[in-house]
Amino acid sequence: MSKPPHSSEHPHHDHHDHNPHDWHSPEYVSKWAEGQDQKELDRQEVFHLLAETIPYDKSLPIRILDVGAGYGALTQFLLQYFPNATAVCQDGSEEMIKLGRYRLASQHGRFTCVLSNFSKSGWSRELTGHFEAVVSSIAIHNVNSPNIIRGIYDEIFPLVKPGGCFLNYDLIQPPWEDQLKWVKQAGFAVVKFFWKDDHRALFGGFKR
Repeated sequence: MSKPPHSSEHPHHDHHDHNPHDWHSPEYVSKWAEGQDQKELDRQEVFHLLAETIPYDKSLPIRILDVGAGYGALTQFLLQYFPNATAVCQDGSEEMIKLGRYRLASQHGRFTCVLSNFSKSGWSRELTGHFEAVVSSIAIHNVNSPNIIRGIYDEIFPLVKPGGCFLNYDLIQPPWEDQLKWVKQAGFAVVKFFWKDDHRALFGGFKR
């Protein structure tokens, strides 16, 4: 497997009651995002592997959903990798979405943002259409609940087009054997790791 990025990760993106981050504060979100810039540089290797794992030629006009997109770091990478793609950035923080729109300004017309909290059942009803790729980066673990995480995977599956994929780069919590089982139970096939180290992994599956 690839040599892992060396940065440490911290919970972010969707707001939850147990989370110490104040995602509704413009000042907090702006300051937090500035501190993430170096970490995002360190994640480029995994982002590139994630992009290569998406089973479509990079010239195709695919549609991507970034779950817990935060300020759009992964979305920005993928829109550069797939120059004809469009993306939907889903997040539970209005302030984070505002920051994402600002940071993704160079991709104007290629992305939209959806405010919904993936810790609440039914969050996917705010989304329309289907996607060739659903992705997520250091976000879903934030809910800190096995049942909720399993429910998130269940809601993601119907959003993926046949032949498409779900790819999640996240921390090791809950245990990976459980998460792979939940992705498979949601309906995905060829569920596996594409990269991992002692703390993080890129995993997911494909929809037949």
